[in-house]
Amino acid sequence: MESNKTTDLIRRAQRNKVTALRLSYKNLTSLPPEISELKNFTKLYISYNQLTSLPPEISELKNLKQLDISYNQLTSLPPDISKLKNLTQLNIRNNQLTSLPPGISKLKNLKQLDISENQLTSLPSGITELKDLTQLSISKNQLTSLPPEISKLKNLKQLSISRNQLTSLPPEILELKSLTQINIYENQLTSLPHEISELKSLTQLSISGNQLTSLPSEIANLESLTQLDISRNQLTSLPLEITELKNLTQLDISSNKLTSLPPEILKLGIDIEWGNNSAEKGIFLEGNPLEKPPIEIVKQGREAVINYFKSLEGEKKPLNEVKVLLVGDGEAGKTSLLKRLLGEGFDGNEHQTQGINIKKWGFKDKDKEIKVNFWDFGGQEIMHATHQFFLSKRSLYILVLDSRRDEKAEYWLKHIRSFGGDSPVLVALNKIDENPSFELNRKFLQEKYPSIKGFFRISCKEDRGIEGFSQKLKKELLKVEHMQIEWAKSWFEVKTKLEKMSCNFITYEEYRNICLEENVGDKSSQNTLVDFLNDLGVIVHFKDISLLDTHVLEPKWITEGVYKIINSEILAKKKGVLRFSMLDEILEQKKEGDYYYPPERYGYIINLMKKFELCYSIDEETVLLPDLLAVPEPNFDFDSNEALKFFIEYDFLPRSIMPRFIVKMHRDIKDDLQWRTGVVLENKQFNSCAVIKSDNEAKRIYINVNGCQKRDYFSSILFNLREINRSFEKLKAIEKIPLPDESEIAVSYEHLVNLEEMGIDLFVPEGSKKKYRVSDLLGTVNNLSKQEELLKEILNILKKNNEDEKLEEIFKFLKKIADESDNEETLFRKLNKVIMLKPSVAGCGVDFNEAINLFFKRKRQKY
Repeated sequence: MESNKTTDLIRRAQRNKVTALRLSYKNLTSLPPEISELKNFTKLYISYNQLTSLPPEISELKNLKQLDISYNQLTSLPPDISKLKNLTQLNIRNNQLTSLPPGISKLKNLKQLDISENQLTSLPSGITELKDLTQLSISKNQLTSLPPEISKLKNLKQLSISRNQLTSLPPEILELKSLTQINIYENQLTSLPHEISELKSLTQLSISGNQLTSLPSEIANLESLTQLDISRNQLTSLPLEITELKNLTQLDISSNKLTSLPPEILKLGIDIEWGNNSAEKGIFLEGNPLEKPPIEIVKQGREAVINYFKSLEGEKKPLNEVKVLLVGDGEAGKTSLLKRLLGEGFDGNEHQTQGINIKKWGFKDKDKEIKVNFWDFGGQEIMHATHQFFLSKRSLYILVLDSRRDEKAEYWLKHIRSFGGDSPVLVALNKIDENPSFELNRKFLQEKYPSIKGFFRISCKEDRGIEGFSQKLKKELLKVEHMQIEWAKSWFEVKTKLEKMSCNFITYEEYRNICLEENVGDKSSQNTLVDFLNDLGVIVHFKDISLLDTHVLEPKWITEGVYKIINSEILAKKKGVLRFSMLDEILEQKKEGDYYYPPERYGYIINLMKKFELCYSIDEETVLLPDLLAVPEPNFDFDSNEALKFFIEYDFLPRSIMPRFIVKMHRDIKDDLQWRTGVVLENKQFNSCAVIKSDNEAKRIYINVNGCQKRDYFSSILFNLREINRSFEKLKAIEKIPLPDESEIAVSYEHLVNLEEMGIDLFVPEGSKKKYRVSDLLGTVNNLSKQEELLKEILNILKKNNEDEKLEEIFKFLKKIADESDNEETLFRKLNKVIMLKPSVAGCGVDFNEAINLFFKRKRQKY
């Protein structure tokens, strides 16, 4: 049947007197002998099939100029391929070739040869006979070296040898004077030969993903270079000569180990980018531990970097100030440890910290005065959700554990990692006087959490181990990321003025005036300075429009305000329903030392709580805090038999996820059916209902959805949960689909998607004895309607008559479906998924390969 259809296509093509035939995406396992009848054809595309061999008859197509047999399962090429002497383009990409036939050297007219993504360990020396080659791609094979004879390919303009195992480049490659593009990314290179400067015609050079520690200064001789990608290496500095590459429009140095940039880099005259690697022009810097200029400055772009370097032209000095956060359960001894570090006595009747206790400390290191801002957090569980206000990166964490209890060390380590990223952590095992045998599996924890810088057995009561802990703390503080960042003297003057002010908060305008008084006039410097002060714990500041007008000079003022609200007995009785008229009583100054909260600042506190999704508006005068909802699950009707079922499994389930989800979805809450760990939703647009519950012990969130458009509504729910999950650093959240008739067994959603992409449909899930279809399981949550929509869009594009217009429209379409992380291969998969709904689309007069190449060329060409 398959052979008959292919034969029909061949004969129809002959009758129509065309000279090109597309047999791509046909699921072909073989080609019929009738292929030999295409004597006058110049182009043949047979990509994306399941061919394991080519028939000998293919060698009879003497007029063939372009042959695309990519994305099949070929293990060899027919020896007679050498008879196709008119071939100018041969694409054998993504097959299973381990070698090339010697006869390939006889294809003297070849200009483009793509043998990427095979299993080649070497190249036949005969390949150098292809003197007319202008493009050669041998990426993603298993080459450990290139033959010196490659120097004979004098006409070569584009060479791609990425994703192999090359440890060096042969000197002969430097004889390829016509090269304009060379792609060597993801190999094992530790250095570049100085002679690379001989390749004067190079316009694009990619050496990302290697192990380079430096660049030769001779790179400056590549005067034609417009794109240079040296990302994902081990560079600690850049040669100043790189700034002489005046034609550069893209310089990617992201994900290296640069701590500083030479001011001269601004001479390149292109934008500075952080986190926007899809821009067509720019210097890309994300993933470097920059201190000069600081990351916060770089994120604001070129003008901010210019202003930063200008500010350093006068007097400057290193910051030498850091924020230290103490976390752990209530009564673990955080306050007692802090007092010992500050040289204060031990108080056996120390009250448990409510909210946050902030203290300042200092010590000398040689001629430097180091300032430390300690933030001691109350350990009550209800307060853990508010840690997101104040836990930050570029800090140091002290985790205090109570040796008398079976402490959950990993809970807190995951908590720290979720908010503080890779910030260093010191673990203090307190109260060893009361439980001398208490210990942790240090090796296991150190391997799992590399940010741990040491474990310390201490007793605050008996003053044991405190001195050793203090010494280690000082050493680690000197290594904190932004400790050595240099500030202009004017920045310090602004900071000093703010610290001397006696008020609890000031307006944005007042802050701006102070900056202007100290000659910090540009907006980017003012914004960066206030962000730094926030990170240091000197002030509290948030960028949201509703919060922008208030800079809190006394962090305890805002922290105690929030904690007073969430710990309020009145609010607990109201099950989290807060009417603004209650704030006068909740925030009242009840004893000496309590802060004053003017009514005109109530809005700021409420908006801050909304920003961190602690509450949502019921009406203009009322908000609800889901974290204070009733604990018992209410009674409600929900038919789970036909429901779409899904759950997310966490290695650490932050307490705040479920309340935040309720806040996000509050408009869909059905009949006020919400409780502390769950909610019932209803969406009339999708005509569907859902029940979402968190199981804190099992560390899971369960999603059950019913209704006419349950998969569409499920997508909306999952989107919001994913968005919350992404807001945490390094949070592991595995999405799973339960088996329909074995609900105790679940399969990872990502695993199912991978199986589908590999073309595997039937499989036996772990724990089951039955086979299931991948398509059936994914079909429970994936909706084909979206793909069908995209297919219609492609078909409309293909109706256009003008070929260039088609290509341009397909380019726009690709832009719609592409993610930032996509490469050529993954974008092909997405396109293929859509096209597979109607395979004949692939033969409708558009070269999708060309469209994707155009897309990446425009987006940002990577070689």
